[in-house]
Amino acid sequence: LKRLEMKIFKELNSFSFSQITPSQFYGIEIDDFAHELAKLSLWLTEHQMNIEFFKEFQRVNPTLPLKKAGNITCGNATRIDWKEACPKEQDDEVYVLGNPPYLGSSMQDKTQKEDLEYVFSKFKNFKNLDYIACWFLKGAYYILECNASYSFVSTNSICQGEQVGLLWPHILKNLEISFAYAPFTWINNAKYKAAVIVNIVGLRNITQKPKFIYKSDIKAVAKNINPYLIDGRNLFLERRNKSISSLPLMIRGSTFTDGGNLSLSDDEKNKLILDNSNAKYYIKPLIGSAEFIRGEKRWCLLLTDYQLKDACQINSIKTRLDNVRDFRLESKAKSTVEFANRPHVFKQFQHKRQNGIIIPRVSSIRRSYIPAGFISENDVILDSAQVIYNAEYYILGLISSNIHMTWVRLVAGRLKSDYRYSSAVCYNHFPFPVISNYQKEDLNQYTFNILGEREKHPEKTLAELYDPDKMPDGLREAHYQNDLAIEHCYRNEPFKNDEERLEYLFKLYEKMIAKEEAI
Repeated sequence: LKRLEMKIFKELNSFSFSQITPSQFYGIEIDDFAHELAKLSLWLTEHQMNIEFFKEFQRVNPTLPLKKAGNITCGNATRIDWKEACPKEQDDEVYVLGNPPYLGSSMQDKTQKEDLEYVFSKFKNFKNLDYIACWFLKGAYYILECNASYSFVSTNSICQGEQVGLLWPHILKNLEISFAYAPFTWINNAKYKAAVIVNIVGLRNITQKPKFIYKSDIKAVAKNINPYLIDGRNLFLERRNKSISSLPLMIRGSTFTDGGNLSLSDDEKNKLILDNSNAKYYIKPLIGSAEFIRGEKRWCLLLTDYQLKDACQINSIKTRLDNVRDFRLESKAKSTVEFANRPHVFKQFQHKRQNGIIIPRVSSIRRSYIPAGFISENDVILDSAQVIYNAEYYILGLISSNIHMTWVRLVAGRLKSDYRYSSAVCYNHFPFPVISNYQKEDLNQYTFNILGEREKHPEKTLAELYDPDKMPDGLREAHYQNDLAIEHCYRNEPFKNDEERLEYLFKLYEKMIAKEEAI
């Protein structure tokens, strides 16, 4: 700030003593050592800048006697009243800046979960929020109805997936996003560099001032910046249980909760059948995200009630079922204990004896498309993937299209940096127009072309086929032609870029929501 001040003095060709002092800085730091270090750092920086000022202008404010240091409070920022840590009058111009700590809901310890509950005590649905959401809500309360604004460097997670519907309706009720810096990879200088995808979001009270979206070296004016950090109306894609576009039902795969006893490796399956050939009647292919994408072989025991007595005549199967029973009895979850008396049954059984489409729930951000494909009626799908049973062929082409992936890249959650695809947000909210049977037949052919190109490389896994650096030209072209065909269902004129695609999708989505609400 002092260097900026010096540039202004030079630009104006005038000089006055610096108006920036350590006493103007406030902060909250939970660690006692870091709290003391922050105050010391302000004094050291003040001294360094006085030297620079003197070199530039040959005069400077006297350092001695020492004035008030920075107002750094030692404490938990989620519990402290920010108005007490940094008192303000109505007309004071205050900027709140920071890089709050990130912890997903599954990574939070007991104290952090209590912090989240303390901050969001007025709201019902908050338990799946990231820890960083506390700072956004506290900041919103602090700047409300005053001449203040805030800006945080944040993990991109709060602008994706179900986080948007959980957090942003509470914030944008009275505030607006004044600027946003699009997601970028932040790498620190540590020996073992930790890379994380972050954005920068600024908020203020609602005004008529211009808003800006920054992306790389481009600065664009926006009419409104929504929680997904694009120019558009504020939309909050909360979880929904069916497709807004009347697409077929997508469900999550099955959950065992079995201590690993109902699943089999390729070697375990072969040994089981070698010991007793009748075991083959109770074994089915087991497919999750990793198995499907990497081509790994796994199997599972799938028994009906009337098969149970015969299956237990095989000692190795009976031993496995006994182990499942013991594992479930030791669980702290009442629902799991209740399943102990039926050890041959999956805790959440979603399998249907039908053909279907499998969609991995997690896929690398490097891929242009999430690898999806068809399964047979014998395949049992794990909960690491999702499935659409009895689906028409063109549905695979739709899921595997560029316009769908453009939507996914914006709204999907993340596991580290990888896509976390969900039916509730990615699929069920995806807007797709009603098409004729003739159009469906046409799209089917493009899906067959993609599958045909995959079959030309039987030695390669889907991970290899969809590696952007190794993708075969034929498969790439088949996807490109499918992309054009899918987008032609929206309009005759090709889209110029992803921004245009998203603008069209959100407008279509708004129309669909309005029609749904009118019914």
